[in-house]
Amino acid sequence: MCDHIIAFLGHLAAHRSSRTIKTYGAILALFAASWSSTPRPTRREIEAFLARPRHDGKRRSPATCNQELAALRAFAKFAQRDLGWNDNPADGIPFAREAPRDPPVLSILELRRLFTAVAAITDVAKRARGLATLAVMSQAGLRVHELVRLNVEQLDVASATLVGVHGKGATVHDVPLNAPTVTLLLDWVRERRAIAAPDEAALFVTLRGSRLSIRSVQRMLVHLRREIGTAKRVTPHTLRHTTATLALTLGADLSTVADLLRHSDVNTTRRYLHLVDERRREAVRRLGTSIPAELLHESPAVDEPAMADRTGYVRPVHESLDVHYRLDGADGGRRAA
Repeated sequence: MCDHIIAFLGHLAAHRSSRTIKTYGAILALFAASWSSTPRPTRREIEAFLARPRHDGKRRSPATCNQELAALRAFAKFAQRDLGWNDNPADGIPFAREAPRDPPVLSILELRRLFTAVAAITDVAKRARGLATLAVMSQAGLRVHELVRLNVEQLDVASATLVGVHGKGATVHDVPLNAPTVTLLLDWVRERRAIAAPDEAALFVTLRGSRLSIRSVQRMLVHLRREIGTAKRVTPHTLRHTTATLALTLGADLSTVADLLRHSDVNTTRRYLHLVDERRREAVRRLGTSIPAELLHESPAVDEPAMADRTGYVRPVHESLDVHYRLDGADGGRRAA
C-alpha cells in the first residue's frame, strides 16, 4: 500500500500543488492504517473511515470528510487506471452537505485597526515585516501558503507586481500590487537585508533569518485579533475573504475579482455577492434615519433583523460600509463616494 501511495503522490506532482500532495498523503496514510488485508478497499471500508469520529468523540466537519473523500476518489481513480483495480470503490459515495455560512469578513475600519496595531510594535524589523505581510494578504488576496513561498526576486517594484506566484492546482500567476503595499514591502526589504543571509531567497523571513512559516503568520493574526478586541475569527483566509468583499463593494466586477483571487470557477467568487448586498442594504437602512420621523405615516413595524440579515443577525454599525476612507492605488488614488 505504501508503494502505491508513493506512486500516486508522484503522479500528483505534475498537476497539483505541494500543499495538496502533502494533505492527500496524510489522508491516505491514515486510511492505509485502517484498511484490512484485502487486495483493495471496499466501499464499506471507505464509508467507515469517513464516518469515524474525532478524538474527542464528536462528529467531524463535512468539510473535513469531503476533503478525505476527494483524496480517496483521486487515489482510487489512479489505482483503477494504473494499478489494475477492477472498479473504483469510492464511486457513488456522496459528498457531505455543508451548511451554508457566510465567510468571516473584516470591515475597512477593522482592517485599519489591524494595521494600526502592527504599527505600534516597537521592534522595527518585526513591525516592517508585519505591515508588509498584512498588506500583501489583505490587498492582493494571497493565500498564506502562497505568501510564505514568495522569494525576493518575485517582487518587481517597477511594475508593482508579484511575479510567478505559485497557487492552487500548480498554477502560476502574476499578482498586481497597489502603491501602499509596494511602499510597505520596500520598507520590509530594507530591514530584511540586516537579518537574512545573502543566499536566503525567501522574501519573508523570521528575525533569525530563516523562511517565515505558515504557523508564524497565523500566530501573528491571533495576537492582532486580541489587540483590536474583535470577536471575529481573524485568520489568513479571513483577509482573503475581506479582499474579495471589499473589492466588490468598491465596484469591481465579479470576473475581475475572480481573476484577482485566481479562482478557477467564477461561482466560487459569487458567494461574496450576498455579503456585498447585505452591506448595501444596511447602508440604505442607515440613510433612512435622515428622514424626519414626524413626516412618516404610522405603519406596521418592519422586521429589521430579517431585513438586515436573512439569518436574523443584525450587523453592528462598525461592520457596515464605511464610506469615509481613501484607497490609494497605483492609479494615484480613488475616493469613495
